[in-house]
Amino acid sequence: MAEKIEIGRQQPLQMDSRGRVTIPSNIRQKHDIQPEDGKEVWIEVDLKWAEVEQTDSEDDAGDA
Repeated sequence: MAEKIEIGRQQPLQMDSRGRVTIPSNIRQKHDIQPEDGKEVWIEVDLKWAEVEQTDSEDDAGDA
């Protein structure tokens, strides 16, 4: 039987180059949502906005 844990928290998270987002360990520990062998953890996410920052290497590419 699945257990639903209400978290009710907003926090900006960084997405890696493969599109993955990591839930910070302090949030996982506080709400006891550590993935374990034989268990699946599903997180419901509301995507409200995305901020895309240009890295220095992208800035320099246009200066050549």
